[in-house]
Amino acid sequence: MTSAINKVDRSELLDQFETQDFDVLIIGGGITGAGILREASKAGLRALLLEADDFASGTSSKSTKLIHGGLRYLAMGHVHVVREAARERKRVNQLAPHLAEPKWLMVPAANRFELLKYQIGITAYEYLGQVDKADRHRSLSGASLRDYEPTLNTQRFPYAVIYREYLTDDARLVLANIRAGLQAGSYALNQAKVDQLLYSDDQVVGASAVCGVTQRRFEVNAKVVINAAGPWVEQVCKLDSSDASPQMILSRGVHVVVRHSLLPVTEPIFMVGDDGRPVFVVPKGDVVYIGTTDDLHEGGAEFWPEVTKQDIDYLVKTVDVHFDVKIEAQDCLTTWAGLRPLISESGKSTREVSRKDEVWQSKAGLVTIAGGKLTGYRKMAEDTLSVVSNKLALPVPDSEPEVPLPGGNFSVSLTELSEDIAQRWQLSEPIAYRLVRLYGSETNDVLDLGHNPIVTNGKILTGEIHWGVQHEFALSLEDVLYRRTRAAVYEPKETHKLLEPVSQLLKEYFGWTEDDRQAQIQHLIERLEQDGNLPL
Repeated sequence: MTSAINKVDRSELLDQFETQDFDVLIIGGGITGAGILREASKAGLRALLLEADDFASGTSSKSTKLIHGGLRYLAMGHVHVVREAARERKRVNQLAPHLAEPKWLMVPAANRFELLKYQIGITAYEYLGQVDKADRHRSLSGASLRDYEPTLNTQRFPYAVIYREYLTDDARLVLANIRAGLQAGSYALNQAKVDQLLYSDDQVVGASAVCGVTQRRFEVNAKVVINAAGPWVEQVCKLDSSDASPQMILSRGVHVVVRHSLLPVTEPIFMVGDDGRPVFVVPKGDVVYIGTTDDLHEGGAEFWPEVTKQDIDYLVKTVDVHFDVKIEAQDCLTTWAGLRPLISESGKSTREVSRKDEVWQSKAGLVTIAGGKLTGYRKMAEDTLSVVSNKLALPVPDSEPEVPLPGGNFSVSLTELSEDIAQRWQLSEPIAYRLVRLYGSETNDVLDLGHNPIVTNGKILTGEIHWGVQHEFALSLEDVLYRRTRAAVYEPKETHKLLEPVSQLLKEYFGWTEDDRQAQIQHLIERLEQDGNLPL
């Protein structure tokens, strides 16, 4: 599964799936399912992951993209959640240093009392997370604060604390975990929707799914079926008539993207909205993204939740309060929104509900995992695998030295790695740095497939398209531009120029007709317009 998969290849794969007995079948290709696939593979289990759409196409490509412990949960009393997440940050950094980059996160304070409150909370957070001395927080005020973040409104916020968190690329973290699972001998397939469960003696023994490429129905036999479908957890549970579905609620999180020149922050910043909700400002190349909201979503699970004018106004207003800049709603280059699957707690709003994950089994043996945070995905996978081991009457495997995720096998800094790439391939520093943040130690392999920009003076290179199809299972124009190259999110000015040349490359890979290619372009135009990304 390391080359472009056409209909013939998929038919052969489906034949294999139907003739094998798997230990584990995982439903859902977000970060939870991807993490479980990797852990199951490490344990020597024969595992298969099926995703209804594209890997990371739901929540797991639409987060705030921070590997963080959730400092605010300390104040809510969720100490276990914070301790676990704070410690997991370092483990993710060790697995994939290109996908968990240390950053100083600033927390502005309006007065000395607020500063002290943050200092106490962060000190406890660092203790729980066993933070190294060199990475512990420090405080800023006066000239040092103005020098550090010149655009901050220091009249309103004369103090600040900075402490270590980690910046990731959520979609690419999913892909890296899936590829790690495949390298260890397991399987994964996108565009494969499970719509029935299979039973023997009233126990779940597999599932029936439909391949979205060949339209073929196929069945998979497995000793354990795991429901890791994120916002779609309840829908999968309803396929199992043996038990009541869990009570889930969905929270909608919205982000907006503006030009970095309009909001020239140097590092991520933690803000508090007028309703007490946390909002982050995160610089990323030529853009800055702002988010997230946290509102109850009542429309059911969906891949592309609506972004409302109220969402944008709320985020823009929060920025205006914290910075000496003026941003209007029309300054937003694009937006994204995702749904957080939360386990319902009576009487609590979405922002009060714990992010703790839970694993349970139905009477028929369907294993479901729900809740949790991006940061804790690896620990969530371990928790799920513990249940699977008990169910299979297998010992939980001993911990082994962690093998880096694909792209994570390097020991120099990202800056040193990007400088080497820039020199070797005669690339600008910003382009080289962007590449190593996405591909890490595999950047040279990507560039071997093509190191020229797809469009004049563009940042997306031809090798990235080939790599996305050949090694990362991309099947559509949306897959490539949204979740492989990340162009639609971080390079909104360039995205529209990419539609024609990239679709031509994909046409050659997949044997599309011209009508197929035009349909792909039209779908992307509609998707970009819904996100607010219009031709510039």
